[in-house]
Amino acid sequence: MPASGAESSLLGRLGGFSYDHSWLVISVSLLLALSLSSLIGMGSNFGETFTGEDMESMEAWERVDEAFPVGQSGGRIFEVIFTHEEWNASSPEFVVAVNDAMREIAEHDSIDNVSTPWNVHEEMMSGGTGLISDDGSHVKVIVRFDPAYDEKNEYAEVSELLDCGELECWRTGDVAIDWTFDTRMLNDLWHAEQVASPIILAILIIVFASVVAALLPLAISLPTVLSGIGCIYWLSHQTDVNVYAMNIISLIGIAVSIDYSLFIVNRFREELDNGLEVRAALVKTSGTAGKAVFFSGLTVAVGLTGLLFYRGTGLPSLGIGGTFAVALAVFFSTTFLMAILALLGERVNSWKVPLGMKRQVDGEGLWANIAEWVMRHPWATLIPIVILLISAAAPFMNVNLGLGGVKLLAPQDEARLGVEVQEDEWAEYASNWINVVFKFEEGENRFDNSTISEMHAFAATVQQMPSVTRVVGIHHPDPSMSASDLQQLYSLSEEYWPPEIQEISNATSTEEIAILYIVYRADPGSTEAKQLVREVRALVTAEGLDGKVAGVAALGVDVIEEVVGQTPKAVAYILITTTILIFLQVRSVLIPLKAIAMNILSLTASFGMLVFIFQEGHGFENILNFTPQPVDPTTPVILFCIVFGMSMDYEVLMLSRIHETWLETGDNTLAVSLGLQRTGRLITGAAAVMVVVFGSFVLAEVQIIKAIGLGLALAIFIDATLVRALVVPAAMRLMGRANWWSPRWLGGGPSQPREE
Repeated sequence: MPASGAESSLLGRLGGFSYDHSWLVISVSLLLALSLSSLIGMGSNFGETFTGEDMESMEAWERVDEAFPVGQSGGRIFEVIFTHEEWNASSPEFVVAVNDAMREIAEHDSIDNVSTPWNVHEEMMSGGTGLISDDGSHVKVIVRFDPAYDEKNEYAEVSELLDCGELECWRTGDVAIDWTFDTRMLNDLWHAEQVASPIILAILIIVFASVVAALLPLAISLPTVLSGIGCIYWLSHQTDVNVYAMNIISLIGIAVSIDYSLFIVNRFREELDNGLEVRAALVKTSGTAGKAVFFSGLTVAVGLTGLLFYRGTGLPSLGIGGTFAVALAVFFSTTFLMAILALLGERVNSWKVPLGMKRQVDGEGLWANIAEWVMRHPWATLIPIVILLISAAAPFMNVNLGLGGVKLLAPQDEARLGVEVQEDEWAEYASNWINVVFKFEEGENRFDNSTISEMHAFAATVQQMPSVTRVVGIHHPDPSMSASDLQQLYSLSEEYWPPEIQEISNATSTEEIAILYIVYRADPGSTEAKQLVREVRALVTAEGLDGKVAGVAALGVDVIEEVVGQTPKAVAYILITTTILIFLQVRSVLIPLKAIAMNILSLTASFGMLVFIFQEGHGFENILNFTPQPVDPTTPVILFCIVFGMSMDYEVLMLSRIHETWLETGDNTLAVSLGLQRTGRLITGAAAVMVVVFGSFVLAEVQIIKAIGLGLALAIFIDATLVRALVVPAAMRLMGRANWWSPRWLGGGPSQPREE
């Protein structure tokens, strides 16, 4: 019988062990949780989001790092922009007010120097910008950290020393933007958890009609998430970990741990209601729901490990960390939770709530009615929903992929506002630029006449490209200077060069490399910017130069090419592995293929909504507080790999119950109907929990987290309501007994229930 098979299985025996040695299991589980959670004390060491050695833009920056070692030209910087309604840069009052505002910062031990318009050369080169705006109404102060200090740790304290007085000011620049992203991400995580937790508890109370039962999934999520964060902190000291890792992995950990606990608690209570003793109920729960959780965890892990294909994008760290979170959720759900249930026994139903959902007997209730209607009208159910989902997916045909940069922050964020002020007030502000890093072989001289002619000709050609406003480098310091002018100038000793040329030379060249800055008027994620990158790279190749193109737009092109190039491999891996896992669960050839088709339907619909909302706006930017912009190329990948595995929670849960009934009755229609009824309430509750967890991240201040949260919430909502509850049963009804066909050599039979 199926029951005896479940009880004699490895997971069934694990349930018995958890009952017989409940305090030992609890102690070991808590010890593991405390050990892993203690790794949080190491602190995080999140690296750059993109680290691809094979990406041209990253190779370019490696050349720069080798030529200008950290500390050689000082530490990293942040900037402060000042303005006043009445004063300008030439007003004595303005000068005094700015110096007073910066005094305490300049005196801080971690600060190397503070550069104002009045203590440095006004034409100092920094990507083509000066320190005084075009009309003199704004000034920029550059604050450089001592490289001996950790600037991110010091910034919070240093920035608070700014005393703007009568001035209006904005803190922005490299360190300020990095610090803002890190701070917002941490705040987003805690804010989301604060919003989601009481709503999740309310949902669980409604689902279980018992406060004690409702608290158990939340109790399991705590060690799962804390242990997962500890693992990620440890991992960040071993390899490059994406800065978004903590938020996304916490999101995954909360969702799956609550879902898995919900499945197990529900099945345990059901077996108690069926008259089983506590130990027998726990054994059967572990052998059935525990098995479903195990296979669900495997399918989620398969989806997450698909991220390992995207080397250099920061996604592999999300895959590894997410797999940690899922493994921990499976472990704590099948051990720690089982031991707690063993101790609680019948008390799991304590503190009953009259407003909770009532469990229905077979053939009664809402889900029974839905199941019966779907069974009678499969085509009327299937066709309109499939058309609706395909229509929802249509906007994805117009997707524009690109990196968002500082515009991923909320529009009112100070660091972002500072960048926008510079863009408005400095016509030549190089917020949008790419650069070409040229390398000279041993024996080559950057000031040879032939090198000057070749490099100047290259720069002059780039200067004529659409959207390019300025090209600056040692071989093209000023568009009015010809190659012969430069040859004559560089034949002189450096001390005779104009100060601005000396500044450019020191900032952009060494004996090994020369950096050519290309300033352009377009958004880094725009089609124009990506086309410019491709044209410059083509010109480098055509001229036979050893140059590598870098910059935000160039990195965007590289990431898009990496994502597009690796996606077929990742998708094939996920589809094939998931098919095998579902086959092992239900011993059917068609059901895994149908499950994949259904998953793709819900996923593509969420992709379409992602473009409709975050790329095109349609008024949602005012509601959700973001700026419409190209979709980050990693966002659809993250959604696919997470959702494909997680939506299988419902598929595996539903199929496991349908399969049980099929083995008992051999009636496909009855099996589908009862499977939907018996899992409908649970799927509704589980989906509601996931939608709340993911949807709470819509409140995030970093747009990529907002987009991922909403994308996941939409995908799960569509999957659990339209797809699993309606499309899947309709499709299974139409396929009939063929659902369960499998060749004998694969362990199946001729459309008949198999004897266990």
